[in-house]
Amino acid sequence: MRNKIKRKQGDRLNWLKKVTVYFVYWLATGASAELLVGWDGGVVSESATNRTGISGNLWAGNLFEVDGNVGSTDGSFGSVYNGASATASAYEVRLSVPGSTDRVSVQVMNNTGSSLQLDQLHFDYAAWWSSSPLDVHVSYAYGNLDITDATPVETVSSSSALNGNTGDYEDFDVALAGLADSVLEDGQSATFMLTALNADGATSSGAFDNIAVSGALIVPADATLSVDVSAALHPILKTAMGTGLVYSWYADSMFADGEVSHIIQDIGLGALRWPGGTVVTFYHWDDLNGQGWTDSWNPAYDTANDQAPENYMDLDEYLAVIDETGADIMLGVNMSSGIEWDRETEAIAEASNLMVSCQSKGYDVKHVYFDNENFQPGNNYNRDDDNDGEAWNATLYAQQFNLYAAAVKATFPDAKLIANARNNVTGPAFLSEMQAMLSIAGTNIDLVDLHYYWQWDNASWDLWKTQLPMKRTGSSQTYQDSVEHADAIFSSEGYPDIHPVVLEWNIGPGPWTTDADHNNFKTALMQTEMHMQLLAAGVEVGLLYALEGNGLDPAEDKNVIRNGEPNATALWMWLFSKAAGKTVVSSSVSADGIYGLALQGGDGALAVYLLNKTDSDLTVELDLDGVDVNDISEAWRFLDGGDGEGELQQISLWEMGGNNRTTLKADTLNMILFNDPNPDEPARPEISSSVVMPISDGLLAGWHTASGDPDVAAAGISGELLTGSLFDVDSSAGSTDGSFGTSLDGASTEWTAYAVRGTNGSDAVVFSVVNRSGAPVRLDAIHFDYARWWADSPKDIALVVDSGDLDGVTNGTPVQSAADLPNFGKTGDFDDFDWSLSGLPDQVLAHNEEVWFRLSASNALTAWAAGAFDNIAVSGGTASTVTDLVLVEWRAETGRKYTVMETGNLVSNDWNAAVEMDVASPGTVSVPVELDSPRFYRLDIQ
Repeated sequence: MRNKIKRKQGDRLNWLKKVTVYFVYWLATGASAELLVGWDGGVVSESATNRTGISGNLWAGNLFEVDGNVGSTDGSFGSVYNGASATASAYEVRLSVPGSTDRVSVQVMNNTGSSLQLDQLHFDYAAWWSSSPLDVHVSYAYGNLDITDATPVETVSSSSALNGNTGDYEDFDVALAGLADSVLEDGQSATFMLTALNADGATSSGAFDNIAVSGALIVPADATLSVDVSAALHPILKTAMGTGLVYSWYADSMFADGEVSHIIQDIGLGALRWPGGTVVTFYHWDDLNGQGWTDSWNPAYDTANDQAPENYMDLDEYLAVIDETGADIMLGVNMSSGIEWDRETEAIAEASNLMVSCQSKGYDVKHVYFDNENFQPGNNYNRDDDNDGEAWNATLYAQQFNLYAAAVKATFPDAKLIANARNNVTGPAFLSEMQAMLSIAGTNIDLVDLHYYWQWDNASWDLWKTQLPMKRTGSSQTYQDSVEHADAIFSSEGYPDIHPVVLEWNIGPGPWTTDADHNNFKTALMQTEMHMQLLAAGVEVGLLYALEGNGLDPAEDKNVIRNGEPNATALWMWLFSKAAGKTVVSSSVSADGIYGLALQGGDGALAVYLLNKTDSDLTVELDLDGVDVNDISEAWRFLDGGDGEGELQQISLWEMGGNNRTTLKADTLNMILFNDPNPDEPARPEISSSVVMPISDGLLAGWHTASGDPDVAAAGISGELLTGSLFDVDSSAGSTDGSFGTSLDGASTEWTAYAVRGTNGSDAVVFSVVNRSGAPVRLDAIHFDYARWWADSPKDIALVVDSGDLDGVTNGTPVQSAADLPNFGKTGDFDDFDWSLSGLPDQVLAHNEEVWFRLSASNALTAWAAGAFDNIAVSGGTASTVTDLVLVEWRAETGRKYTVMETGNLVSNDWNAAVEMDVASPGTVSVPVELDSPRFYRLDIQ
C-alpha cells in the first residue's frame, strides 16, 4: 500500500494523490437543503418564492411594513441562496413600540404530503446607524414543532452599522436543525420571530431583507440501521482481531527496521500466533531448522536443507515483535512429534521448557494452543511418516491434551488452553468427538479452535455477491451462526465457560485467484463480512491467516502485508481497531445486502460498521436508540479507489428527522464513531531527509539469485519478484553468461533460475519496480534470459504490464513476445532478450509510483516440462533534470493528514503548504520537497 502526495500548485512534476478526503457535516446529495419559502421585501403576508406544496406568511411591525426606498442589494437570501430581488425594499424595524415595531415573524406551512426537515433561517439585516438595533434575536414563536413556544434559537450581532439604509446588508444563516424538533409533518406549520435588540435610540431604524427558510423533504432512506445500546451482547477483546505468523517464512530482515511492527501496532492487531498452523506439529522451539513442514525428530530427516537462523523467526525474535507491537502472545505446543516418534516424555518436557523460558524472560503467556488441525491429513501425526497407520482421534487427543496441559499450567496456571476440533460444527462428528474430548479433558479446555476458509476451491467475487449474507462452506449457516451453534453445544454438554475461537480464517482458494478482474480490494472487502460475523458472535480470538504469505502472486494476495508493506486488508483492519474494548450491542438492518454491527464502549463511544455489498449507492438512516449524538468523531469509507488496492475516504453525515443519515457507496465498508471522548493523539515521528540525486541511465533493478527484493538496485529503487505457485528458485538450473539480457553486466553466473511450466499458476514470473528516488524515473527496457529446457517445455514467451501507475496503460497491456524458441537444456548461456518499453504511452514512474510486469511461458507439449527465466532486470534512469529537491521521510499512521510546511522567515511565522498528504496508510512515507534558499520546513499532523 503506497502513500502518494499532493503537490503545491505549479509543480512541474507528475504527482498523483493517493487518498482523497472529504468530511462535511451537512446535507448530502439526494437530501440537499433547498430554499423552501422566502420573502425579498416586495410583499407582506404571502411568500414571494416557495417550493411546490410549501407556503408561508410574513408579518412586519404595525408602524412599518415594506419600505420601498431602502433594502439589501446583494441579491441573496443570507449567504447561501441567490435569487432574491436586488431592488431596494425592506422590512424596517425600530424599538419605538416594543413587541410590535421591533420584529418580523415568518411562518412556513408544509402541505407537500411528506415530512419536511427545516435546516436554516436565512436573512439580511442592517443597523442603519450606530444608534440603530445592532442585535437580532431569533426564536421559535409557535406552531406544530414539539418544542415550547418562544424557544430561543440564536442571537446574532451586526459587525457594524451600515451608515445608510441601502446597500449590501450583512448576511445571516441561523441553524434550525439543532432544535429538539425541526421536522414539520404534512399539514403542520412553524412560526419564527426575528426581534431587533440593543439600540441607543428608540426611533433609529434597522431593516431585514431577503428572509427565507431552507430545508429538505424527508425521503425514506433505502435502509435503516436500528441500534439498541441497552441490549449488550458480547465484549470484544483486542485478541478478536489478530493474525498468524509462520516462523519458517519470516526472515530476520522482515522485522529489522521496525516497519512491520509499526504496521501491526498501527492497525490494531491484538494477537500474534507463533510458530504457525500445521508448522506447530513439526517444530521444536529450541532446535528450529527453518524447514516448516519437516520434523527433525524424523530419523530420515536431512539437515542439508536446514535454513540459516537469519532466514526464520525464532522464539526470541517473536517475543521482540510482541514487545514492539503490544500484541498478546498466542503460543503453540507441538503434541504430534512426541506421539509420532514415540518421544512423548521429551515432547512434554519441551512444552514445559517453552513456558519456563517465556516466564524467565518476563513474559506472561495468556493463550496456548495445542497442536493444529488434528483431524486433517496434513497434521504431522496424521501424515504418518513412520508408516505405523496411527492417527489422531478424539479420545487420544483429549488424553494427550491433559498431559501437556499439566506441563503448561505448572508455569502459567491462568493461561487459557485451546484445543482444536473439526470445523463443521453442525456435523455429527463434531458433536460426538467433542463429547468424547470433554468427558476426558473438559476441565482443562478453555477454548476450542475452529478454522474457516470461505468456500474452499469455489470462492469468487460473484459467489460472494450472491450470498446474502455470506455462508459457511457447505452450510446454510453464517459464521456467526456456527460460532453460536458451537457455544450452544458446549453449554448443553455442561461446559458453558468453554467457547469457540478461530485461530485461522480467510477467503479460500477458488476462481478469484485466476479472475483477471479480481483485485486485492475485492478480497479485502470479502474478508470484512467474515470478520463482522465473527465479532457479532463474540469470538475471543480471531486470527486472519496470515501476516504475510510466501511468494504469492499479488493478484492472489489475501494477507495483511506484502513485501513488508500494508495490503488492502490492513486498511479495513485499522477501521476495526476501533472495536477493541467495546461491547457488541443489538442492531439490525432493514435491507438485504447491507450488514451492520454496533459496539459501545464504557466511555460512551459508539462504533457503527456498515457493509454495502450491493451494486447501488444506498442511503441508510441510523436509528440509535438511547444515544445522544454529541459528536461524530470519525467517519470512514473503505472502497476500491480505482487501482484495486483499496482506499480510505472520510464520509459525510447529515441529520434528518432527528436521525443521522449517510450514503453507503456500492461495495464499501463504512465505519462511524460517535461520541469518542478520547481520540488518539498523533504520534510525533522521527524525520529524516536526504538530497535527491539523479539516477544515471542503466540498471534500475535486477534479480539473478532469489525471489523477493532485487539482488541489485539503483538508489531509491525497490521492487519484488514472485515466482509461480509450484516453484521458487531452482538451484540446479541457470544462465551462466553473467549478463541481464544482452546489454547489462553484473548478473550471477551461478545456477539459480526461475522455473516455469505450462501449468496455470506456475507459468509466469511477476516483478515490480517501485520509485522512491524523489524524482521521476523513466523505464527503458526489460532484460532477461530464457531457456526452453526440453522439447516438451514452453516454447513461447510474452511480457505484459500486469498492473501499476503508468498513465494510459491498462492491466495486461502486451509489450512483446517471442515464439518457437529452441530447446536448450537446464544450464548454459540462455537466450538473451532486451525488450523496449518505448511503445507504452507512459514510461515514467513518479515518486512513490510502481508498476508490475509479468513474464509468462506458454505452448508446452506437456504440463510438467519446464523452462526457466534468469537474470531479469529493468533499465532506465531519472526522467528529467533534478535540481534542489530534498527527500523527507517519516513513519506515518493510518488516517492522519500530513502537511510539509515551508517559510522563508521564522520571524514572520508565515507558513505555507509545500506538500500535502491527506490520508496515510501505515508505514514509511517519503515526499520530495523543493528547496528554496533560505527556507525552513516543518511537518504538521492532523
